[in-house]
Amino acid sequence: MKKIKGKPVSQGIVIGKATILKSHTDIVLREKLDKSAVPAELKRFNDALRSTRLHLKKIYKNLQQVMGKNSSLIIESQSMLLNDTQLINEIKDKIRTNRVNSEWAIKEVAKKYLDFFSNLKDLSFREKGNDIADILGRITENLRKSNKSDDPEIENMILVADDLKPSTAANLMSKGKLLGIILNNGGETSHTVILARTLGIPTILDTGNATDEIANEDTLIVDGLSGEIIVNPKDQYLAKTRIKIEKFNAHKERLKKIIKLPDVTKDKKKFKLLANIELPFESDLVNSYGASGIGLFRTEFLFMDPDIALSEEEQYLIYKNIAQKVYPEEVTIRTFDIGRDKGSRYFKSGNERNPALGTMAVRLFLKEEKLFRTQIKSIMRANENGNIKILFPMITEVEEINTIKRIMSEIAEELRSEKRLPEHKLETGIMIEIPGAIKLIKHLKDEIDFYSIGSNDLIQYLLAVERDNSSLSYLFNPYQPSVIESLFEIREECRKTDKPVTICGEIAGKPLTALMLLGMGFTNFSMNPLSIAEVKRVFIKVHYSKIRKIASGLTQFDSKSKSEEFLIESILRIYPGMFVKQPVFE
Repeated sequence: MKKIKGKPVSQGIVIGKATILKSHTDIVLREKLDKSAVPAELKRFNDALRSTRLHLKKIYKNLQQVMGKNSSLIIESQSMLLNDTQLINEIKDKIRTNRVNSEWAIKEVAKKYLDFFSNLKDLSFREKGNDIADILGRITENLRKSNKSDDPEIENMILVADDLKPSTAANLMSKGKLLGIILNNGGETSHTVILARTLGIPTILDTGNATDEIANEDTLIVDGLSGEIIVNPKDQYLAKTRIKIEKFNAHKERLKKIIKLPDVTKDKKKFKLLANIELPFESDLVNSYGASGIGLFRTEFLFMDPDIALSEEEQYLIYKNIAQKVYPEEVTIRTFDIGRDKGSRYFKSGNERNPALGTMAVRLFLKEEKLFRTQIKSIMRANENGNIKILFPMITEVEEINTIKRIMSEIAEELRSEKRLPEHKLETGIMIEIPGAIKLIKHLKDEIDFYSIGSNDLIQYLLAVERDNSSLSYLFNPYQPSVIESLFEIREECRKTDKPVTICGEIAGKPLTALMLLGMGFTNFSMNPLSIAEVKRVFIKVHYSKIRKIASGLTQFDSKSKSEEFLIESILRIYPGMFVKQPVFE
């Protein structure tokens, strides 16, 4: 019996047999073509492109049967890459101009996109390059006219691999073959992981060398809660795990019941739990997670994915579709938050010494006003049912708000003259991420309809600590006195102006910090939809008045450790067992 530890990214516990999928890198040689051979090579490429489209169409149809039409849009978005004129023309241009074979042209184009996206710090955008490489790799496979798929054909497997391409994962999932996934590497925001979460397939990443530690047909226990993998477990361990599986399944059923309960504390204080999404298809899952709407729709993917055009009409259809799906609940659309750790091939902002303090978000789009206007116009048009709100990130000064409102007024007048402006008001909000913006709240009573706190960035800027810097993770802490004081101040300023405020970010989706925020007076939370049921579980167990009293004592402490210790001890004194780790699974 052997234990391997990794990072759990999709919950669940399974027992099954291992199938090893060894990664291999095919050598692609550059072949120089005669000018007369170029037309035949282009036909060869087009034939492979057509075969790839047909293959993905088959996967998509199979996946629809398992996941439903809308939830299988991940693989459809990959199919859209094959219809992206710019991407495909880049490959064809290389074949024509350089007179090279299709495989080499594909390799060069794929490398270009991989290099671009790999330089981004934001993991969710880094994965976009992998999607492009994946789909172009499928074309290369068809160029070699191999009728044999590289996808394994074993039923009910636990797949162990270095990494797993989304198209391969989708193919296996659509056939119901996968029990679990173990990867040496992988990204938490990859489409493979999103698909696994949607289907409830336990998945563990960052195992290091699981492909060397595990052999084909080994019996495995995959614990997607703890991130632990047991190789060839003893009988007593198998028996214990089967009991744990039963308890986990029972827990899932309880959570399903919890999300249907009213969103009120024990003393009847109402709260609202909203979902953060970044891909359009995720809107289909909002209700199933128990969300009361979408508190943050990140729209950066429109600038990150070469497969999605930037036209007003296409943006309009995306926003309209999402708003219709969640109606009558709200959807808050954040305008493009490009910059800092999020790049885009559409902008050349120069080599700034410190991008985190540079041209980004609203600062960038007030310079790129044409694209900014296109997005605002499409959002305005999409507000046909009146359930859309628009949110502007990284606001620093009142002048930015004045400029935004002027642009919005001009666009509204333009749409009105075209008879395309919906009659419903489009509520306008700003994100409080820059500490200085806290001081603006009292001046914006007549300018802004609502506020949203970007807690991750607010903490980062308050403490001058990069949140992804592991060597400084001890400083990036929501219990820091300055963070607690700032959150109290924001809540009080919003109360004085009688404007609603929603808190976003990681601290909104963790039970302990969410209770702290509830105690500060926040009642609107937006989080990863996977966190909603667990946060609701603790909220409905507590009394708002008691949590408020506990939180009021947090300002007396001068260190993060004292604040956290006080919070935990005070809650457990009234609600014993609230934070016992996985009490129902052991």
